[in-house]
Amino acid sequence: MRRALLWLPIALALGLSGCDLKPRDRVQITLPATLKEVSGLAVAGPNSVFTHNDEHAIVFEVDIRRGRTLRVFALGDPTIEGDFEGIAAAGDLLFLITSDGLLYETRPGRHGDRVDYRVFDTGIGPRCEIEGLSQAPERDHLLILCKRFRGDEGAKRLDIYRWAIGGQRRLETETPWLSVPLDAIMPEDQQDGFRPSGLEWDASTGRLLIVSARDRMMVAIDEKGEPVATVRLAAGRHPHTEGIAVMPDGRVVLADEGSDTRKGRLSVYERQVFSSLPSSDSSLEISSKKSSR
Repeated sequence: MRRALLWLPIALALGLSGCDLKPRDRVQITLPATLKEVSGLAVAGPNSVFTHNDEHAIVFEVDIRRGRTLRVFALGDPTIEGDFEGIAAAGDLLFLITSDGLLYETRPGRHGDRVDYRVFDTGIGPRCEIEGLSQAPERDHLLILCKRFRGDEGAKRLDIYRWAIGGQRRLETETPWLSVPLDAIMPEDQQDGFRPSGLEWDASTGRLLIVSARDRMMVAIDEKGEPVATVRLAAGRHPHTEGIAVMPDGRVVLADEGSDTRKGRLSVYERQVFSSLPSSDSSLEISSKKSSR
């Protein structure tokens, strides 16, 4: 289905697009009002990302050099509503996931399109609240991040599930693809504040990058769950980080949700900011330290 859209979010998105940004170690992009509650991120092209808010299946493509909204399209007619907490691109397919484990598959539309979709129940929702989606190390799979465990609120572990693209059965989601005790990743005094909010597989380094909005932390682990580093994000630049994407050239993009007094925004860091982890550079308002067991 490719029907033209005439709805307010598109007009607002285009009307509030940002101006040109000069290249530097980091850039910050103010998002339109319709993305105040920006959530997940996924790579759309060499210099653009897909993103969405957490209430409707409306996808925005944003140019990370100039801050401009390039296109907006929606899933369904009427637009699908839900608590959307992650987005991932795989080949010519795009995926959105809700906090209760419904996975929507579609193909990116043109600006103003309404697009067809398929929806799968991953079966993970009854076990945990989901807040993160990424392509997996295997190109035909996705990774699904648990934020909070249902019925086991005291659990101190990081669980990531795997979903086969094109699959309709739950066999792969009956148990986590990766389950790591937080003791193996960070000191005990950091564990209570850890609430994963975004996930990205960085194929160039073989690392999983997980952001936690509540305590403004980014954790880097390898495919086996071994810790590489933890990164503390400065409150002034990263008040509530909900999404992360790694661009083809290594740039790291972070999405921060807005508030009643602050718009949502994207921050773009050049490769060298994260390539030497663990390190420290207060001039970037970002600090890093080696994880300890």
